[in-house]
Amino acid sequence: MIQRKSINTLEFKDLSFAFEGARPLFENISMAMPTSRVVWVRSPGGRGKSTLLKILAGLIVPQSGSYLMNGINVGEMSFEDFLPYRLNIGYGFDMGGLLNNKSLAENLILPLIYHSLLSAEEAFDRVHGVTDLFGMQDIRDLRPFGVSGSYRKLTCVMRAFIHQPEVVILDDPMTGLKQDNLNDLYHFVEENFAAGTLRQVFFTSENPEFAQRFKADELLISPDWFTSRPAA
Repeated sequence: MIQRKSINTLEFKDLSFAFEGARPLFENISMAMPTSRVVWVRSPGGRGKSTLLKILAGLIVPQSGSYLMNGINVGEMSFEDFLPYRLNIGYGFDMGGLLNNKSLAENLILPLIYHSLLSAEEAFDRVHGVTDLFGMQDIRDLRPFGVSGSYRKLTCVMRAFIHQPEVVILDDPMTGLKQDNLNDLYHFVEENFAAGTLRQVFFTSENPEFAQRFKADELLISPDWFTSRPAA
């Protein structure tokens, strides 16, 4: 079993990022990420939030500058170097990533087995325990195309937490969830904070409810970050 590494600090140093063929979205940004328990990532006009979260998750790499995790440049890490940190990060981005040929429960079990985090029996018990908490007993054995969009979204959110990471990164987790599922999510996050398994959540949302519930600090992406403007 791979020994996870705790994530204590996250920092951008002279970081720039642009999608291929486009002008820079972020340019020469230096800042330390807030270390509070819950951080609400916001931006004017909706620009840059999802990209920032994907950089934090290590899913995309800046073209220049550095993304530092515990003072170490993520861009210079090998896959093997980054994996102990990656296993301490959970991320959920909209509906993406669910395998349609597997049930909701199998989708949740997959990362636990693939990374050898738990035995098959332990993974089964954890997934059933979590799906019980969210009232999914009757649908967890169905495949994604057989359930509503709300339950697909819920499964994507749950998958970010299933391996009990220290840091969870959620892109718009509230849109599409029913209020009772949102209430379950709030209780679940509170329980993970209380247990000490969860230390920090970064999230985006146009709805302030999650931020208000957890007294979140705000990380506002300033217009000054966009030193270049997209072509008209």
